[in-house]
Amino acid sequence: MVVEEVRYDFADYPKYADDFVRDLVKLMIMSKMNSTARNTSSKAYFQKLVSQMEGCEANVVKYGQPLLYVKYRGVQFTDQKVTSQFVRTKNHVIDVTMESVFGEFVKTFDSLASMSESKVKWGVVAGDNGEKEKPEPMFALLDRLVEAVGRLTALDPESPNSLAGKRFGIRNASIARKSLHLEFLVDGRLHIIELNPGKKKEKAVELLFGNSEAAKAIVALMMQ
Repeated sequence: MVVEEVRYDFADYPKYADDFVRDLVKLMIMSKMNSTARNTSSKAYFQKLVSQMEGCEANVVKYGQPLLYVKYRGVQFTDQKVTSQFVRTKNHVIDVTMESVFGEFVKTFDSLASMSESKVKWGVVAGDNGEKEKPEPMFALLDRLVEAVGRLTALDPESPNSLAGKRFGIRNASIARKSLHLEFLVDGRLHIIELNPGKKKEKAVELLFGNSEAAKAIVALMMQ
C-alpha cells in the first residue's frame, strides 16, 4: 500500500482554499461513482450522468459482476485504485492523504487535484439541433453537498457542526436507479446519505446512517 500526504497551503491566497476544497470534494465523489451494469435503469442513469461530466466516460470493471465506474481524462477509476481524505486546518491549510496499491495512482490523483485545468465540471450540456439539453437535477444536489462540505470546513472548529480539523473522505458513491447513495467518513466514522432529485424537496436528501452533528449539518445546509 502506497500512502502519501500532501499539504496545500494557501496562506498567500486564503480565498483559494475554499475553491480547492470544493474542487477536491468533486474529484473525490467522481472517482468513487459506480453502478451495476446489470440493472438497466441504473446503468442508463449512470451513463446519462457521466455524459454530462466533462472529460468523462463510463468504464466497465468486472468484480464478480460487471460494475460501471468513471474514466476521467484517461484515468480509469475503480474502488481499488485510490482512496483519499483531507483535513482543513488554520482555514488556509489542507492536508490530503492518498492511498493506493498502485503507486502511480497516488501521483495521478495528486496531479488531478493540483491542476486547475483538470477540475471536475459536471452538469455540462451541449446544444443539439438548436435545443439545449437540461443538466440532470442530481448535479444540483451534488453542488449543494460540495458547497455544504466547503462551508463546514471553514466553520469555527469549536462548533459541533464544524468539519474544520476533522478528516473527511468519500468511501463510495453508488447509483441505484435514479438515486445516489453517498458514503462519507468524518474522522473515520461512516455516514450514508441518499440523494434523489425525483422526490419532494424534504425527502430529496436523507441521512440513512450515522448521526454526527457535522453530517446533520451537511443535510440541513443542502435542504435550505
